[in-house]
Amino acid sequence: MKIESAAVYTYERIIASLEAYRLFNPMLRANMQINRGIIDGEFLTAPIKNSDVVVFQREFPVNLSSYLAVMSQAANLGKPVVMDLDDDLLALPIHHPDRVKLNYAKAQIPILTGMLQATALTVTTPYLADLLRKYNTNIFVLPNFLDDSLWQFNAPQVEPVEDKIRIFYMGTVTHVPDLEMLKPAFRALAMKYPGRLEFMFYGANLEFAENIPATITNCQSETFVYADYVKVALSQKANIAIAPVEDIPYNHCKSSIKFFEYSAMGLPGVYSRVTPYALVVEDGINGFMASTISEWIDALSQLIENPHLRESVALAAQETVRRDWLLSDHAHLWPETYAEIAELKTANQAPLAAYLPVFEDINIHLDSFFKKQDQTNWNTNQSLTANYEELIWQLEQTNQALAAKVEENRDLKAQVDSLAVQWLDHTKQIQTLQSENRVIREGLDAAKLETVDYALSRSWRLTRPMRKFIKFFKGK
Repeated sequence: MKIESAAVYTYERIIASLEAYRLFNPMLRANMQINRGIIDGEFLTAPIKNSDVVVFQREFPVNLSSYLAVMSQAANLGKPVVMDLDDDLLALPIHHPDRVKLNYAKAQIPILTGMLQATALTVTTPYLADLLRKYNTNIFVLPNFLDDSLWQFNAPQVEPVEDKIRIFYMGTVTHVPDLEMLKPAFRALAMKYPGRLEFMFYGANLEFAENIPATITNCQSETFVYADYVKVALSQKANIAIAPVEDIPYNHCKSSIKFFEYSAMGLPGVYSRVTPYALVVEDGINGFMASTISEWIDALSQLIENPHLRESVALAAQETVRRDWLLSDHAHLWPETYAEIAELKTANQAPLAAYLPVFEDINIHLDSFFKKQDQTNWNTNQSLTANYEELIWQLEQTNQALAAKVEENRDLKAQVDSLAVQWLDHTKQIQTLQSENRVIREGLDAAKLETVDYALSRSWRLTRPMRKFIKFFKGK
């Protein structure tokens, strides 16, 4: 059976990296007709009738009514249904940011139901296929490839960026724990090359509690639209790229996207020694792999010290991508794989599939619960909003009353200010009078002293009889 068209249902409204890598770009490069089942937020089942296959992405079943409508319409029209996954979302590590934030708590049971009910699953790697086969025995690997209609290959970025060797990471906040894992290496490198390094984290901020002799640059993501993201990535200036991930089963399920993208950017990379990178990296040739802090320090030190090595590794990485991982060479795998699925004669044989009716019922139960919870939250939010608006109104009224009081007291304030000025003037006059009084008092005291001195003098005593005689004759 030849597959020429697909009805596509995604959880996100935009074409972000997941949608671009897994569905839209490969289908377009394979000249398939894409009939979108959700347009501007409006859900449609009509595209199913005009499509050869129905494809939905991992979280789509969380919209239960839409998911059930798709499955019912596909069954009625005899269309094969494919579910695409790129992670083992049922096995999120306990410390993973998505699990800590409960981002998939509502979605996991719907995702499991979708895996059991779909005609087949398509996944990114053989490792992930082996893990998910317990949910659906009809599972096919469609690897991720670099879309060379969007990506170009930059020349190797050898020269320092503004006199510093820039070590670059580009990813999402979900990878902050992976970057935290490398803090000891970053500190050691900063001490080894003081003032020479810049660590730049694009999309995943990393903070250091202490100062280290290196520049730390955190940049927020500018866009989640994949075509725009490619332009942003290709415009970055750096010298060395890093892709650390913790060595756990969840990360072994991932693909080699960062190797593809860093290589296109012209950057030599150091990658964690996990399955996705082990498939593409020849250690020391087209990249470096590291497991321990000492291995990370050694690999990065080699690239820091040797610009020729940076150039040769970047060129070798680009050759690897051009030879094996371009979408233009592999887009045909999508319609061919969908054709295989359409020809399947055996339904999902996983033992867990026998419990599908139970999971469907649980889904309906959970959906009712979440809708009720959402309604309760909506009512609570409405109540809080009303209370908030009432509080704002009361505050505005109080503010207006206070403003009126202030206006009423303006005259009183002016009077108080005038009295204060008068008081200062009177105080100055008092001080002046006190000063003059002090001068007069001092003069009077001086006169008294002079009189006493004269009365007690010798001449005053000798002329005293003569003064009495003259006074006697005047009395006559």
